[in-house]
Amino acid sequence: MPKIFQKIRKTLLSENKFTNYLLYAIGEIVLVVIGILLALQINTWNQEKISRNEEQFYLKKLQVNLVQDTVYLSNRMRQLNFTLDSLNSLEALIRDKKLKDFTSENMFRSLIGLFRFQPQTSTFDNLISTGKLELISNQSIVDSLFNYYNDLNNYTNQQLAADETYTRQTIGPKLLEIEGGIFKGSKSSMSKDDEIFVLNAIDLKRLLINGILFYYKNTLIRNRTIHQMISSEVNPNLD
Repeated sequence: MPKIFQKIRKTLLSENKFTNYLLYAIGEIVLVVIGILLALQINTWNQEKISRNEEQFYLKKLQVNLVQDTVYLSNRMRQLNFTLDSLNSLEALIRDKKLKDFTSENMFRSLIGLFRFQPQTSTFDNLISTGKLELISNQSIVDSLFNYYNDLNNYTNQQLAADETYTRQTIGPKLLEIEGGIFKGSKSSMSKDDEIFVLNAIDLKRLLINGILFYYKNTLIRNRTIHQMISSEVNPNLD
């Protein structure tokens, strides 16, 4: 092809047809520019395809992390509700004046339960550390993820920290002083002060657990909302 253009150029020059040659030269430049623009456009398309494929990869990984959170949160919430039932049962036994002693072991176990939840942040952390968060084209998803993880790290963890501090520093040491300790409290050996302490501990523990449950429920709702948002962006036919 270059030889053909060169031959045409020589013919025009030899025939002294400068105007035609000028038009030809301009046409040749236009063709070159068009070729460059096409090459750039193709490269842009290729880069865009690579970015979209990478976006799909991260969106699917975010979905996996969110599903893991859903499973873990659901288990934690069941545990919290079971603990609330156990606390109610323990309170009834403590207030039962006819009951001389506890009939089963581990009566105080519900008072020392801890409910820490660690979200799966591996994909989100990777997006931030590698500077690839901009691959997520839907800004609403990005904003929702920030809110989701920030609320877990702030409000929810504050509730968990309060529960853990009270359990470890107040409830645990006091229960160890009761005959049989944490694992097998003896009702007959409990003083009036012991009973008052346990009843107060039940009330405060219940309050803390209900606070944790409130935030876990909200977290679960946000989790499912984000999952739906991501699902609407995921192309199942795009690898």
